[in-house]
Amino acid sequence: MKKILNLLIVLCSMNAYAISIDWTGGYRLEYVSVPNTTLASSPGSKEYGLNYLYLQPKIIGSDGINIISRFDIFGSDVPAYKNSQLGSFWGGGLNRDKTGNNGANVTSQNSDSMGVRTSQLYLNVNQEYGSLVAGRAPIEFGMGITHNAGRGAFDHWIDTRDMVGYRFIVDNVSFMPIIAKTYQQDFGLASTVSDQIFVMEYDNKDIGAKAGVFHQTRRSSDTSNDGALAGFPGSTGVLMGGFKSQTVNVFLERKWTAFEFRLEGSFLTGETGIQHTNGEEIKLNAYAIASEILFPANESKWEYGAKFGLVSGDDPMTSTYEGYQLDRNYDIAILMFNHRLGQADIFGNGPIHANNGAPNNLTISNSADDEAIGNTMYLAPSFKYSWNEKLDWKNTLVYAQLMTNTNNFVDFKKDLGLELDTEFIYKPRERVTWSTGIGFLFPGNAWKAGSANNFDNKFSYGLTTKAAITF
Repeated sequence: MKKILNLLIVLCSMNAYAISIDWTGGYRLEYVSVPNTTLASSPGSKEYGLNYLYLQPKIIGSDGINIISRFDIFGSDVPAYKNSQLGSFWGGGLNRDKTGNNGANVTSQNSDSMGVRTSQLYLNVNQEYGSLVAGRAPIEFGMGITHNAGRGAFDHWIDTRDMVGYRFIVDNVSFMPIIAKTYQQDFGLASTVSDQIFVMEYDNKDIGAKAGVFHQTRRSSDTSNDGALAGFPGSTGVLMGGFKSQTVNVFLERKWTAFEFRLEGSFLTGETGIQHTNGEEIKLNAYAIASEILFPANESKWEYGAKFGLVSGDDPMTSTYEGYQLDRNYDIAILMFNHRLGQADIFGNGPIHANNGAPNNLTISNSADDEAIGNTMYLAPSFKYSWNEKLDWKNTLVYAQLMTNTNNFVDFKKDLGLELDTEFIYKPRERVTWSTGIGFLFPGNAWKAGSANNFDNKFSYGLTTKAAITF
């Protein structure tokens, strides 16, 4: 405690040495209830609250030279979520580890304390024709379907890289080569996972036009290839070599006064270095396309929009993994593609889920909103009505169906059904948002998981209310 106090004193006194600190951050409070996660007659259910604060100090060391970090306060202590910005849930009892070393929950008079984690620390040097970034920094591109820094007030996930990159700017065009290190075992070079990234973007604010390309090549050495833990279907766990993948994203955006349009496509290819049950190496060949249209309200009280997308799913009859999962911050519904539902993984999203065994022990009914859009075609039209300057009412109708039968179920149907979401968004003052929504899910026959399983596909609903303050 004494060391922390001394550190705060030093930080607060830095102005005396001609150094200033700018603080930004955000606080979020949430409540979620899903009474029927399994869509069954004897439903599983979940209900939880979240509490979270993050602080981002920017030390201005000199003209154009900044050192930026991020502290996550009351982050999740669930191993699968500890590197997210999910937050800790209400009920952090003293006996979370079930050992009793810290006391008993039933007789406790307080809650267990939570730690502070540092998720970002990087140098930013701004110059006339560009800027340098070096350290662990957030990374984002386009609509955020693949690379998403989680800058939304209610985003739970965050993408970062240990990287060195320089962004060159020429008029409306910028290009940025990046060298990033995803993993390094020790001080040697024998066991590493690294990224080579090139980003080129066009941004013309005068005409409301944006475009960009994000190219990433990831390579691992043989000894650092842990793809056997990624959950690729058909994996034997036998190592055949290093991991190598290429992800290419292309983004387009155009805005007019009465109409806005955005489109992003992502294409993943490569080799996993992991053996399939048929003896071949598991390869990667997947894609995702997402688009959004918007008719702004302007002088009207009504705003209309729609989201549409195609996301490839894995074909279990091949040794190639064709599944793609969008970033978990990119949501289209309160329930579908947000919370795990049903009694089988019909999306084939296992590779993005942490190991469900110990120490996580996650199930459909006790996991957070860690599902993602994958193996699907979806259409989500919406409208928003502005009651006044502070209150909006938004409604979204989501229709979706699966692209492939990832589990090779017998007599499998692809209809995921319909979801209707209604949400009230209240903004009492600047940078303060309170949102309350309820989603009604009418599941299709895909949730039955084929005629052999014939699982229930009962009606379900979810309720969420959340507030956020950014500063």
